[in-house]
Amino acid sequence: MAYGDETEGEKEERFATERATRERRAQERKIKKQRRQELNQATSTSQRREIKKEAEEAILKINSPSSAGGNQKGGIYDISTDNYSQPKRNQTNQDVSTEEAGIDTLGGSSASDSVGDTNTFTLDVVKSDNTAGTATFNGSGVN
Repeated sequence: MAYGDETEGEKEERFATERATRERRAQERKIKKQRRQELNQATSTSQRREIKKEAEEAILKINSPSSAGGNQKGGIYDISTDNYSQPKRNQTNQDVSTEEAGIDTLGGSSASDSVGDTNTFTLDVVKSDNTAGTATFNGSGVN
């Protein structure tokens, strides 16, 4: 719809949305400026990480749908439920071991799935003719 065809209510709604967007962006710029200043004064890596984490959380809070009156959509749209959901944050703790976090496997193939020699593993691959296939390797895997 062209701006000239808007009703008075639609125009006011558009202005309110634009005003809210300008305010949100101004808040983001303020947080980013403060982050830069704090990072310049940080003396250790752990301080820098904490500053970055706090700034990221503040920006996420500003951009959350609840802070915008529920108008903003975001995240992942699930077509089956007709809902938006926020993705889970990436793991930021570097001290978690793979035993605690789990080990990713592709196509159900991993070294523990192999029959016989424990140094044999199978990977799912795409062949040169674009069909699915598997490749079996002997050895300790990728180091």
